[in-house]
Amino acid sequence: MARDWRVDTLRGYFLVSMTLGHFPNPLARFTEYAFGYATSPDGFVFLSGLVATWVYLPLRQKRGEAAMVSKVLRRSRQIYFTHVALFTLGILFALSSDTQSFRALHPLRAFALGSVLLYQGGFDKILPMYCVFLIFTPIVLKQFTKGRAWLVGLVSASLWIASQFGLGDNTPRLPWLDLGTFNLCAWQAYFVAGQYLGYRQVAVPASTAPKSRALLAICILVSVLLMADRHLFALAGVHPLLGFSGRPDHNPARFLDAVCLGYILYWIPRTVDWKLMRLRAFRFLNLLGEHSLQVFTFSMLITRFEAHAITNLPLAAGLVLTLLTVVSLILPARAHQIYRERKSRAARVESLQLGHPSAA
Repeated sequence: MARDWRVDTLRGYFLVSMTLGHFPNPLARFTEYAFGYATSPDGFVFLSGLVATWVYLPLRQKRGEAAMVSKVLRRSRQIYFTHVALFTLGILFALSSDTQSFRALHPLRAFALGSVLLYQGGFDKILPMYCVFLIFTPIVLKQFTKGRAWLVGLVSASLWIASQFGLGDNTPRLPWLDLGTFNLCAWQAYFVAGQYLGYRQVAVPASTAPKSRALLAICILVSVLLMADRHLFALAGVHPLLGFSGRPDHNPARFLDAVCLGYILYWIPRTVDWKLMRLRAFRFLNLLGEHSLQVFTFSMLITRFEAHAITNLPLAAGLVLTLLTVVSLILPARAHQIYRERKSRAARVESLQLGHPSAA
C-alpha cells in the first residue's frame, strides 16, 4: 500500500512527544499525558501494528508466506540489534557515571540478560517490545486470512485481562528480572488492534470503520472526563480518581482513553490533511514518521546525555536546547531518506544494465 500521510504525521508527532518525555525540559508537561490517560506510546504502538500489516500482508499476497516471513525476520533483526547497541551504550554510560545501578555493578550479567530481553534498563524499552510483536506478525496475519480473527481477538483480550492481575509484570522474587515499563501482555492489545484494522483495509479496501455521531459524542465526553481526572490534582488539588500514574502502565482507563481519542482522530475529515500538508511543521512531522526507527534511535542517543546537562540550565537556555533537540530529529530522517533514494537509483541502474527496460 502507498504511504498514508496522516499515519506518518501522527507517528512523527508521537516521536517528538516521546523524545520530550525522555529528558527534563520546559515543554515536557505540554506533551506528556496532556490529553488524558493515554499518550504517545499508545498511539505509536497501535500505528506500528497498522503499518506492519500494510507492509507485510500485501507481500504475502503477492510473493507468498516465505517471502513475508523472511522480510519480517530481517526487520526484527534490525530492530533487535538496534536495541542491543542502545543497551550496550547504556551500560557504558552507567559505568562512566559511577552509578549504583545493576548495569554499573554487573555489566556482563546486564548485557547477557538484556540480549535475551530479560533486562531492559533505559528508555529504549519500546524496541524490544516491538521486536517481540513483529516476530508474531506472520502468525497473526495467517490467522486473519484464515478467517480466525475471532481467535486472535480472544487470545489478545485474554492476555490483556491477565495483565490486570500481574501477568507480564516484574516480580520482587527475581530482582535481576526487568521486563521493562511496558507490560507485553497488556500492550499487545494496541498492536493487534492496529493489525486487525490494517488487515481489514488491505483485504477489503472498501470497508471502513462505521462513523456514528452518537459514538463520537460518547468518545468526546469520555475523553474530556478522563482528561479532567488526569489533571484533577492541578485543577482541584485532588489525586486522580482512576489511578493515574504517569508511567506506561496497563490501567483500563488508559486503554479506554486511547480508543476514544483514536476514534475522534478517525472522524477528522481527510480534507484537513490537504490543508496541513502545506504547513512546514506538519511536513517536518511527516518526514520523521517515515523514518521512525532512525529517528527514535537518534533521540535515545541525544537525550541520554541531555538528561543530566539540562537540569542545571536556566529556563531560557533549557528551552533553546529543547527546541534544538526537536529540530535535530530531522538529521537522521533526512540522512535515511537520502540513503534510500540512492539505493533505489542504484537498483534501477542495475536493473537496466541487466536488460530490464521496464525499470526505467
